[in-house]
Amino acid sequence: MKGLQGLVIAIVLGLAAAALNWFYLVRQSQQVEMVAFIGIHPDQYVERGERLRNEQLVPVKVPKNAVGNLQEFAVLDSARATVIGQAVSRPLGGGRLLLQEDLDTPPPTLALREAERIMWVPVDSRSFVPSLITPGDMVTFKFPRTSPTPAGVALNPQTGQPAVPAELVERIGPFRVLSVGNRLGSAEVMKAAKIPQMQENVLGISVTPEVEARADKLWALLQATDFRSVGIEKHGELQ
Repeated sequence: MKGLQGLVIAIVLGLAAAALNWFYLVRQSQQVEMVAFIGIHPDQYVERGERLRNEQLVPVKVPKNAVGNLQEFAVLDSARATVIGQAVSRPLGGGRLLLQEDLDTPPPTLALREAERIMWVPVDSRSFVPSLITPGDMVTFKFPRTSPTPAGVALNPQTGQPAVPAELVERIGPFRVLSVGNRLGSAEVMKAAKIPQMQENVLGISVTPEVEARADKLWALLQATDFRSVGIEKHGELQ
C-alpha cells in the first residue's frame, strides 16, 4: 500500500514539474523580442504586375535573435503602408515572406491596341545599337536599291569607296517599335527584374491599318534582300 502511495506521489510530482516547466517556457517565449516581417496570406496568390492590397498581407514574427541578415532581404511589417499599392515583379504564392526584390519594377507586358498587330523584323545587330532603342521609339528602315551604281561615280574621300547616290537608298518608315528581342521596356527595367536580354537582333514593330501597306513593302524588301543590308534610323523625339 505504501508503494502505491509513493507511486501516486511520484506521478503527481512529475506532472507538477512538467506543468511548471511548460509555464516557464511560455513566460520566456512571451519575453523574447520579436521582429515582424510582411508575409503573403496563405489563402492569397499575387500575380506578376498586380498591386499589393492590405488583405493579401500578414505579419510574420521572427525571434530577434534568429533574424540574422533577414532584414537585408525581407520587408518589415512596419513598412506595410509603403508597399501597399506597389506592383510585384513576379508571382507570389501564399505562405511566403515578401522580399525587397519582389517589389522591383515589373517588366511591361505586350499589350496591343485594337486593330494593332506586331511584325517582327530580323536585323543584323551590327547595323544598330540595341541598347539605344527603347520600345516606343520611331524608326525607319533603309535598303540599298537594286539598280547598279552608275559608272564614273566619284569616290567618297573619307572611305575611298564609291559615293552612293541618294536615289540608290530606299527608306521605309516610320514604324513604332514595340519590342527589342524579348525586351518590352527599358534595359534598366529588364536588369531590375533579372530577366536576361535575348534576340536583340529582332525588332517588333507596330502594324496598324494606317501603315499596313508600308509594312507589306518592308516585308517584301526584307525577303528580296534575304534579310541582309538593312539599316535603321532612329527618329528624334518631338519637342
